[in-house]
Amino acid sequence: MTYAIAGGHELTVQAAEEILKTGGNAIDAAIAAFVMSWVTEPCMSSAGGGAFAMVHQKGNSPILFDFFCQTPQSKRPTEELDFVPIEVDFGDTVEIFYAGQGSTAVPGAVAGIFAMHKYGGNMPMAELVQPAIGAAKEGVTVNRFQQLDFQLLEPILRRSGKAEQLFFKEGTLVQVGDQMQMPQLADFLEILAKEGADLFYKGEVAQSIVRDYAIGGDLTLKDFSDYQVIWRKPLQLSYGNYELFTNPAPSLGGPLIAKLLQLLDGKAKSPHLASEHILKWYEALRTLEQIPRQPAYIQQLIQKEMQTRRGSTTHFNVVDGKGNAVSLTSTNGEGNGYFIDHTDIQLNNMLGEAALLPKGYHTWLPNQRLSSMMAPSMVFDTQQQLEITLGSGGAGRIATAITQVLHLLLDHQLPLAEAVQAPRVHLEKEVFNMEYGFAAYPSSQQLDRPGNAWKEQSLYFGGVHTVARHGNGWVAVGDQRRDGVARSGGG
Repeated sequence: MTYAIAGGHELTVQAAEEILKTGGNAIDAAIAAFVMSWVTEPCMSSAGGGAFAMVHQKGNSPILFDFFCQTPQSKRPTEELDFVPIEVDFGDTVEIFYAGQGSTAVPGAVAGIFAMHKYGGNMPMAELVQPAIGAAKEGVTVNRFQQLDFQLLEPILRRSGKAEQLFFKEGTLVQVGDQMQMPQLADFLEILAKEGADLFYKGEVAQSIVRDYAIGGDLTLKDFSDYQVIWRKPLQLSYGNYELFTNPAPSLGGPLIAKLLQLLDGKAKSPHLASEHILKWYEALRTLEQIPRQPAYIQQLIQKEMQTRRGSTTHFNVVDGKGNAVSLTSTNGEGNGYFIDHTDIQLNNMLGEAALLPKGYHTWLPNQRLSSMMAPSMVFDTQQQLEITLGSGGAGRIATAITQVLHLLLDHQLPLAEAVQAPRVHLEKEVFNMEYGFAAYPSSQQLDRPGNAWKEQSLYFGGVHTVARHGNGWVAVGDQRRDGVARSGGG
């Protein structure tokens, strides 16, 4: 059987493919791809951030590896925090995030790669990090999407002298075609593969961070040494002739996807480019808006209803030739502007993300796994055969982006490329955003709030990289909103 990979950068996908071709399985390939994304997508994926991975070994039910970020065990007074507002301009809308050391949660990415490796990796960790080490030393050519990402996050990057070395040339942000090297990250990865996760959580790296966070941040050595990866049973939803497995509570994205699919079931099958289709989505999103954004509550609501009827992030998917699969979504938020000494690693700003803190900034409870919109997901048929694996970046837009692709695949039976590239909608507070590309749009009289018809497709609406079954093999599609890349091969 063929293998297939879909991800956010050519080298990320290439790293996974290289591992598969040298005898690695989907878990090995996912680790190589994830570490490579720290080099190729450094503002979206980082050893200083967190991730979720849905892992399916053929013949077994999938499990969800939660190595997302954890809140610190104690809170410094708000007035003592380095916590700075940053405006990110998407062109047709603007969002506010917070950066600085006071915005950092305990990162889980490094613990995650070792937990996945212990669970089912076949190749030595030293071999899995080699593609990323090579790219970090030799340099990565800046592409269109990287440059756009750096441009959006320039106010955060300018907070750090280290970022000036990595992402700027003579004070000017790197441009498409420039080479970007991360030699200290290469050195870090070589040592990490030998010493294991303790290097990051109990050794020099944790100690360096905590020294720097003595002023302006909350992190302590105990926060790092106590961090644990959590194995979770996925949230499962019957939908027509399919079974969806997605990220469960305490994360929010998976329950929102499941609830949206329930709201759409049989109700939105008008032509997908028509205004009627948009209105059906608007009705579903407006209904969802009335449900409290509490992951456990939504999950219980979904499961109760199932008893009466059937029913800046980046992402990649890997399916190997034996049908094993990994769907992994990672994030560093927008980054907090702080780089760990001698590593080229920027830490996250998860405590500065409004979407993760619905009750407001600084309302987080100590020593808790943060909720997230990230939702790596898989769809199986009635014979328990994997049909689709997908996920997305896009902060608060993740759940609607993934659900729209699933809806077009499962309800409209669109070809994969058409379903992924089709225009999307998103309801954000008082504005209903409609991406460029629909054949017709509803009139203002048909909406009870302002409608924003975008002038072009945008990374704002996510990046739903997807792999789906095609005959006896697989087809992969990378979302062009984020310059996605896809590869497939084998016999």
